[in-house]
Amino acid sequence: MQTDASFWDSLVFDGIDDVDVEAVTAAFGTVEVVARGRAVGAECPDCGRLSDRVHDRYHRRLRDLPLAGQGLVIRLAVRRFICGAADCPRRTFAEPFSRLTAPHARFTTRLNHALERVGLALAGRAGARLAAQLGFGAGRMTLLRRVMALPDPQFSTPRVLGVDDFAIHRGRTYSTVLTSVEDHRVVDVLPTREAGPLAAWLIRHPGVEIICRDRAGAYAEGAQRGAPDARQVADRFHLWQGLGRAVETCVAAHRDCLRSPSTSGTLPGATRADSGRPQHDWDPVGRRAERKKAAHALVHEMLAQGHSRRAIARHLGWGLNTVLRYANAARWQDTIRENRPRPSRLDPYKPYLERRFAAGCTSVTHLHRELLADNAPVTYQMVRAHIATLREAPSSRPPRPPTVR
Repeated sequence: MQTDASFWDSLVFDGIDDVDVEAVTAAFGTVEVVARGRAVGAECPDCGRLSDRVHDRYHRRLRDLPLAGQGLVIRLAVRRFICGAADCPRRTFAEPFSRLTAPHARFTTRLNHALERVGLALAGRAGARLAAQLGFGAGRMTLLRRVMALPDPQFSTPRVLGVDDFAIHRGRTYSTVLTSVEDHRVVDVLPTREAGPLAAWLIRHPGVEIICRDRAGAYAEGAQRGAPDARQVADRFHLWQGLGRAVETCVAAHRDCLRSPSTSGTLPGATRADSGRPQHDWDPVGRRAERKKAAHALVHEMLAQGHSRRAIARHLGWGLNTVLRYANAARWQDTIRENRPRPSRLDPYKPYLERRFAAGCTSVTHLHRELLADNAPVTYQMVRAHIATLREAPSSRPPRPPTVR
């Protein structure tokens, strides 16, 4: 299918005055546009003289932005002119199309800009997937090459400069990264972490007022040489790092105290202070404890008034055994019963399980099969719950002393 060339000239090459469209063909999902240069001649890139002598012609195949969901390809006829100046070293040169494409490029300028934006936003693989959906059909390395070809952004000299090192190859190769603390952006990267490159950078970029640096001596020397009037400070991370190293050094100097911990697991002073305290002197808390405390006080108050235990039970509407329990308890804490485990069908077999667990058999399935072979009326869940308690029980082996770190 062919269309009027003037229509495509105004649609595809809008704003480009140096190209004429000769023919347009649409087939198999691709629109092919045949175009040629409009100018009579061109200037030599070396001497700048105009030449209209054509040496030969060749065709370039350029990919452009998709059009109406179809791929767009431009077959551009390029003329090669002869430079007639005797003193010019260049004999021939190609016709330039600076607004349409770059020399030796296989994409148009606007498609290249679109690929740059996709690459900056999504990088390689994700950008390639988006480009395929948009109809560009660019691979991940094509997008990465577009991004790497972009010039580095130019930043102004920051007022607060952050200086820190980072490892290119941990333990072998280190570099220095310079950041703007106020803007949270990377300003530059130095090849080493020595004082010379930092001092040279500060001399080339005057205006730094505060240097927030690593505590390395090389950075201190470089900052002093490059910006003697700047104030040197440490950031929060390096302050915590320095404090942590100081504490670790202090603990390492007393590591013998860690190797001989107290057998009770508490401090010796606390052990001596608690040794004379009676074992029953404890004070429960909670709503249940408050009710027990109030009931115990009420029963003993009515006993002191001369009431009998049966009269107290009738007056309060409680059972006689409840009143007897409060009346016979000297302290209200004694009325709180300890939670005792309920009897289980596994109780007769727990010593056997404990002996097998201590011998090294920790498989719940294997132990359950052994009990079933002995006709024990137990379930798998019973055995698993008891083995879990054995695993959580503290071992008789003394705990390992903590490390310095």
